[in-house]
Amino acid sequence: MTKPQMSQAVGFTPDEVARLGNMFSSQNLRSVQTKLTATATELRNLANGRQRGGGLIANLGALLTPEQCQLLWDASRLVESVGQSVTHAKEKRVRSEKNTKRRQDARDALAKQLVARTFPLPTDAHNELLDTIKAALILNRARQFYTTYNPSEFNVYLRNELKTPDRLFGQSAEQHRVGNIRSLRYFMISDLTSHLAYDDGSSVEERLRLLQEEVAEAVAVTALTADERETLRQWKAALLQSSGQGEAP
Repeated sequence: MTKPQMSQAVGFTPDEVARLGNMFSSQNLRSVQTKLTATATELRNLANGRQRGGGLIANLGALLTPEQCQLLWDASRLVESVGQSVTHAKEKRVRSEKNTKRRQDARDALAKQLVARTFPLPTDAHNELLDTIKAALILNRARQFYTTYNPSEFNVYLRNELKTPDRLFGQSAEQHRVGNIRSLRYFMISDLTSHLAYDDGSSVEERLRLLQEEVAEAVAVTALTADERETLRQWKAALLQSSGQGEAP
């Protein structure tokens, strides 16, 4: 059996490198490719030093025997062979990353559409502001929003958002509270969109269906607790009071 040349990275195939490269980005592979190219070039320069005239490389190369120069040549070809496999793996990784980005962009766009259609939460009228708070409470209970808080803690958090801070920076108390709800809505829509767009192998529509099932289960157990209804009542009273309507009987 013919022995493989030592200057060729036998078994070091692009597919093998690509398998390893899946743990790294194309940018990582590009960086390795650049280093390998530079290393091969320096090895060849040293092996050719005695033919390059003056300079440090020439002086160093002159100290080497022909056999040692040949070893450097073989090493440069080996490094170059490795570099070629890395180059192919990098190109494959670039294509994979582009495909992944296209797929994720499509999921993001669809998720935004489904969230806008399924959770239409405008924040103009007071009853719509209250709907935002109610939706946030239910989604938290279904463990789909602000999951660092349990339902009781999240309810307290929302009630605390009613408080008027010492400084309003030119806002009215109502503007401050409405701003709190708008921020809540923004983060809720953002979290829902990210949740639906996450690529776990299932479709965006399937993730929405599972989310709706989890919300339905949470509502079936307890739509809103007495404490949560009290939070909504306090918010309603505050919003009506600030608009001069007073609390509805």
